[in-house]
Amino acid sequence: MARENVSFLVNLRKCEISTSKNYGAYFYEAEAKEPLSLKGFARHLAEHGKLATYEMLVLVLQNIVSCMRELATQGQPVKLDGLGTFYPTIESVCADTIPEALQGINENIKGVHLRFRPEGSKGDELTSRELKKSCNFEAYQLVKTLYKTVDGKKKSYQQRTPLSTYNIQQAEPDPEPEP
Repeated sequence: MARENVSFLVNLRKCEISTSKNYGAYFYEAEAKEPLSLKGFARHLAEHGKLATYEMLVLVLQNIVSCMRELATQGQPVKLDGLGTFYPTIESVCADTIPEALQGINENIKGVHLRFRPEGSKGDELTSRELKKSCNFEAYQLVKTLYKTVDGKKKSYQQRTPLSTYNIQQAEPDPEPEP
């Protein structure tokens, strides 16, 4: 059975961009999680105990992925009622003339992106404000990007401090030791 009221973990990060009007302020970011695989999603759907078995759901989802790819490569948007619309967009460089654009079409188009526009119809709203109404946010960690040099190359890593250990009275949490 699916779990109810699972918290949406939210991290805090200090703005370190000196030219930003928000420099020094804290902003929220969703805790990065590993994406649920197709089989993991099928397992989740099967836990709801509805009309299909895990094996059937894996086959259906694999077919959806295959067909989405096929239709995206044809420039065809797909609307899934109650979820939203998946649509392809083009990333390209400009051509100076029409003949140049026609001759260089494959070189000038750098990529095709699959975008998603959530459903906004009554009762099925997946818009940002409607989704927020269903979330149970929980402060999780203070995240800071730090840098160190390894073998002559600058590497970044995340320093994470659990906010449950943060004392609201103090200005900053105790820093964790360097890894």
